[in-house]
Amino acid sequence: MSHWLGRTLLLSLLFLVGCGFHLRGGSELSPLLNQTYLQGVAPYSQLGIGLKRRLEAHGITVTSVPEEATALLSITYNQLQRQVLSVESTGKVQEYALKYVLQFQVINSKGEVLLPSQRLELMRQYLFDQSSVISAGEQEKLLRETLQNDMVQQILWRLEALPPPHVDES
Repeated sequence: MSHWLGRTLLLSLLFLVGCGFHLRGGSELSPLLNQTYLQGVAPYSQLGIGLKRRLEAHGITVTSVPEEATALLSITYNQLQRQVLSVESTGKVQEYALKYVLQFQVINSKGEVLLPSQRLELMRQYLFDQSSVISAGEQEKLLRETLQNDMVQQILWRLEALPPPHVDES
């Protein structure tokens, strides 16, 4: 039985390789971003720290001097808000939603738009337990951190879509 299982696995693997399937490797960001300045985000905020770390992990230098930058990642809107989703018959809140909206664009050192304005929205819902306000507060704090980490990932996915620099063939 294990002999047939081994052959089946080997045959499946050969089919996958034959059709061009491969595991997704690390993604690369455009060389246009080699020296990036972050505008509109506090450098020591969770979003600022997360963006800096993730960009540096991709080999991008995040500069604190705009004049040194080859690209400017500009956060033009950054809002994290809590909304009431449902209430009990007594008027007490039962459920909240955290909504995170961020808008950004990328321009080069000449002021040319590399990535037009992108609007990103993320939302998470959570139940509010009146009997345990402290744990509900911790839950909200954890969700805020998760949303900000997810937003950093969303921004990086958009940056991965940047085309490589245009090369003149003169």
